[in-house]
Amino acid sequence: MNSTNVALGERLKLERQRLGLNQADFGAKVGVSKTSQFNYEAGGRSPDADYLQKAFELGVDVHYVITGQRVASDDDFVVIRQHEEVAASGGHGALNSEHIDIGGLSFSRKWLVKRGLNPTLCEVINVTGDSMAPKLHEGDKVLVDTTDKTPKSGRAYVFLQGDELLVKYCQLLPDGILRVSSENQNYQTYDIDLSKTDGVSIVGRVRASTHEW
Repeated sequence: MNSTNVALGERLKLERQRLGLNQADFGAKVGVSKTSQFNYEAGGRSPDADYLQKAFELGVDVHYVITGQRVASDDDFVVIRQHEEVAASGGHGALNSEHIDIGGLSFSRKWLVKRGLNPTLCEVINVTGDSMAPKLHEGDKVLVDTTDKTPKSGRAYVFLQGDELLVKYCQLLPDGILRVSSENQNYQTYDIDLSKTDGVSIVGRVRASTHEW
């Protein structure tokens, strides 16, 4: 067994453990089996470039895995981009305007990985209105997973309806009916027949929020 591969495998194991993932879960996220992950960590095989790229996207310090040297950085956190003048209304609707990057909010990379969130496929969006109060308030910011576009009961989603960006509870019913409801009981639940309505698209699922005091 190659001693270089053994040392690399030991460092890879440490990085996996740092992210709080077992071999099966880590392997699934980078596209290999639990057996392959075990072999990499044992030094029996050397990971290829595609594997290392996916590991890097999960938050693995690939430089450390390969060289044994850590580079001082903020690798434990990742900035999710935030957009200027883009607000998801928790009321009757906010006009959707162009996405202009204005920086973002920092999230723990470990927290994101545990929830299967890819930071490059998430967005931070402002909330306006009060239809989702007290869960969400005017001025709050929500973390949106843009890979989750299939509404499920009890989950909040940001969606585009015409020129309006909304944040609501969404449920996909039989025959292409989208049921839209609010946390605030002063707002009525309504249904959208997706087969007869153009201009409705799910941006993504709300996975976290900040509260503006």
